[in-house]
Amino acid sequence: MEVDLKRLRSGDLDAFEELVRSHEGAVRAFLRSRLRDWASADDLAQDVFVTAFQKIRSFRGDSTLATWLRGIAMNHLRNFVRKRREECIGGSEELQAFVDGGVDSGFAAAAEPDTLHLLRECLERIDGPARRLLHERYAEGRTVRELAEKHDRGYSALTMQLHRLREAMAECVRLKIEGGAS
Repeated sequence: MEVDLKRLRSGDLDAFEELVRSHEGAVRAFLRSRLRDWASADDLAQDVFVTAFQKIRSFRGDSTLATWLRGIAMNHLRNFVRKRREECIGGSEELQAFVDGGVDSGFAAAAEPDTLHLLRECLERIDGPARRLLHERYAEGRTVRELAEKHDRGYSALTMQLHRLREAMAECVRLKIEGGAS
């Protein structure tokens, strides 16, 4: 869904809500991939959208809204780290490419580090609702509570399913590393 920039610049709250809905998952995933404390990442994501609302009139359109929001997120992250001396994680370009590209988009295998390539191979074996669930959780950054509500499932059951999927992915990668499975 394309957000109407003219409506955004005029302060239209419905347009801003569309912007948040369209980009919230990516902004949260961007921040969560860099911070150990996901609650802080979620707080920063909210700050990103407050800043975006305040500064939307200064958006020149030289980039996409997603790129502009990521820039705001990076500035908030830098300030957060500087003020709290928070230890960042996942700052590698490969991890960011994985998060930015989303779980379902393809990469050139030669450009991936071995483990990421193996993880992608294992992920390709998962399809249907389980793959969509992984995408929504880890690529879009949806919380387990949001997913439980969206899919009308119990929180505990969903948590257990995600745990099993992570274990299956880890085991698949471990077997590939050991050369026991292809």
